[in-house]
Order: sequence, then structure tokens, then C-alpha cells
Amino acid sequence: MKMTNVSLAVLMASVSSQALAFGAADARSTAMGGTGVASSNYLMAAFHNPAQTVNFTGSDDFGLLLGVNLGAHDSDDLYNKIDHFQQIDEELEYNNQDQNLQDEWRAALRELDNGSLSVDTSVGIAVAIPNKYLSMNMFAKANVATIAMTDVVDSDLVGTPDSENMQSTVHGLIGGTVDVGIAMARAFDLPFQGQRVSVGVTPKAQHIVALNYKNTVSGFEEDDVDLGSEYQEATVFNADMGISYMPTQYLTLGLAAKNIFAQELETNVSYGTQATFLVEPKYTAGIAFNSRLLTVAADYDISATRYFKEVEHETQFARVGAELNAWDWAQVRAGYSLSLTDYAQDTVTAGVGFKPFGAFGFDLGAYYGEDNNYGVSAQIVLTL
Repeated sequence: MKMTNVSLAVLMASVSSQALAFGAADARSTAMGGTGVASSNYLMAAFHNPAQTVNFTGSDDFGLLLGVNLGAHDSDDLYNKIDHFQQIDEELEYNNQDQNLQDEWRAALRELDNGSLSVDTSVGIAVAIPNKYLSMNMFAKANVATIAMTDVVDSDLVGTPDSENMQSTVHGLIGGTVDVGIAMARAFDLPFQGQRVSVGVTPKAQHIVALNYKNTVSGFEEDDVDLGSEYQEATVFNADMGISYMPTQYLTLGLAAKNIFAQELETNVSYGTQATFLVEPKYTAGIAFNSRLLTVAADYDISATRYFKEVEHETQFARVGAELNAWDWAQVRAGYSLSLTDYAQDTVTAGVGFKPFGAFGFDLGAYYGEDNNYGVSAQIVLTL
């Protein structure tokens, strides 16, 4: 077979390298279970709830954030199984009469049936200018989802192994968005002591990219998976909206709607197949308690997130997180994300933040779940 041992990994890396030029990430949210609708501050609000752009202190005049997030879920151990199959297939090319190798080849191929692997990548930048009149956060972010699937055909398991004419396939789907916009919000005092509500909106240009690549296992080549070739793209207008309500100084309730205008993009045709990448509205509610030393937050995805119309893969979570803040110099964070669908796993999260010199800070977050589900996020911030 004309495959390298990292063919699927290259598929994922090709997505990541393209996304890193544009995307968005929030390491604080990652470390706190993915919360942010009611707990994000003015610098991270564009990624969670534009209404939170008003969440700043009197000493905040400017903020800059650069971040990256990468996660993978390989519940079927697909990468290692393909690697194992490739090694046996290579040996069989030179010993095609070896009955033991033929049996191992069939067993390794059978292990690949209905396997799946997903990777999510986000990277981005935000520049925020908070003020009491119209607080603003200018940002660019990208989110890229990759799903790889294998399908083994029974006829390939019968008779002498034949890599040249096998029908078993590897199918990779890539879909992503690049958003460039401005989150704007304003707070309004209510006629009740200490209560206020903030309303935010994010008009944005959205560039959508989708790629479909399917081939037989024997014909799969990493060089054919290239976002610079057969991908489909479209540029549209979209928007996010949000509202936050503070009944007390320390409690915030939030509701966010992202991508309120649904979009669809058909991929290229590969091996006689085509898919449709979906950008659908996502609604999330949140609540947060925030004091100088402690923040506790919870978010709930009201709607599930789908990626491709033809693939039964969707995610929806309930999240909780907490942050201990040592006088704004250092932070320790932890959280838990509960999956509400069968296509993702529960994860535990943790992270730290450092801001020893007041203006410059670094945050790191990570999550881990069963079945090879893991991710990491990092960001740097500058506030004045």
C-alpha cells in the first residue's frame, strides 16, 4: 500500500496548519469546563457572549488576546489501528504467500470497521476597548472541525488479500468558519437597587470552508488532502447576540445566540460522495458567581451542534467551572463538562493563569476524558 504511517495524522495537521492563520481560543474557558456565557470578561466576551463586553473594571482601558485551542477524540483508537494495518500490509507486499500474515491482515482490516476520529481546532485574536458608552471587542477567529471515518467492506475479507482492488474506504470531512467582527455592548441600570442588564450584538463577516476526501484504504494518500485544492468556500454575513442580567453585584445570568443566520455549504465530490457542512444557530444559557477571589460558573447548551448533514455526529454539553484568583497575580482553575449526546464524552478540565506584572499574562488550559479524548489551550493577554 502507498500510505505512510501518519496518513490520518497528516489529514488532521493539514486542517490545523490552515486554521492557525485565522482562528480563536480562550484558555480560561477551557480550564473552567468550557463556561463563559456569564463568566467571561470584556476581553473574551466575543467568543462567548457579546453582552459580557461590559464586564470590566474602572482600571481597564485596553486588552489584547492571542490564543489557540486543539482537541482530539479518538474513541476507537483509529490512528493506532491504521498504523498497525499498514505495517502488516507492507510486510505482506514482500511475503504475499504467508498464511499467517494474510490472517493478520484480515484481522487488522476488520478492526478498522466503523472507526471514527474527530479533531477540533480554534485560534484567534481579540482587541478590546471597554468604556461605559459602547464597549467594543474587535476579533478574528476560526473554528475547524475534522471527522475521519473508516468503512470495511466484507468482500475485502474473503479470499487472498488484494490491496489494489479493495473497496474499504477512509472518509475525511473538514468544515470550518473564519469570523471577523466587532462585539458591541452597553449596560443599562434598572430601577431596582444594584441591578443592571447589558445587551450585546456582534455583526461579522463569515468565511465558510468545506472539504470532502474519500478513497479506498489502499488508495488513500496524505498529499491528496489539501485545503489549497478542491475545497469549497463561501463568504456570508452572520451575527451573534447576547444578554446579561445582574440581579446583584456578584451574580450574573447570561443568554447567548451565536450564528443566528443558518448557513450550508456543499463540499466537493470525492469518490462519488458529497457532504453538506452546517453552520447553525447555537443557544447557550449561563450563570456565574463572581467575587474578587472566587468565580463559579455553569453553562448549558440549549441546542446541539451538528457539523455535517450526512453524518450522525453532534455535540451538546452542560458545563461547570471554578476559578481561584490570587489578587490578580495568579489563577487556578478547574471544571467538568458533561456530554448530553452519544457522540462525545464527559471531560474534566484544569488550568492556570499567571499575570505577575499586571499588564502581561499567560493562561494554559487542558481537558481529558475517557476513550482518548483530550485537548489543550493556551493564550497570552495584554491589558492596560
